[in-house]
Amino acid sequence: MPPFPPGLSEWFQQQGLPTGVLVFLGFVWYEVKASEARQAKRIDELRADMKELRAEQRASEARQREDMADLKADNRALGEKLDRLVESLLAAKQL
Repeated sequence: MPPFPPGLSEWFQQQGLPTGVLVFLGFVWYEVKASEARQAKRIDELRADMKELRAEQRASEARQREDMADLKADNRALGEKLDRLVESLLAAKQL
């Protein structure tokens, strides 16, 4: 790497380059930390959404179980009615 021209480092120091570099690095550090905070917030939001979806899924599954129980009870009642109908038809046919 070639050496700096004479007086260039003094000129940079007079122009506040070290301060500018520190400000720039501070800005980069701030943006990295802000980005991490935004990511952490988004992850928390996603976790809350997943928790809500799981609760909705459990509620839906419970409703489905109730519906299935109702359908089974209806099928049993229809089966019993069908049995009585067949029995009455057989009894009427025997007369």
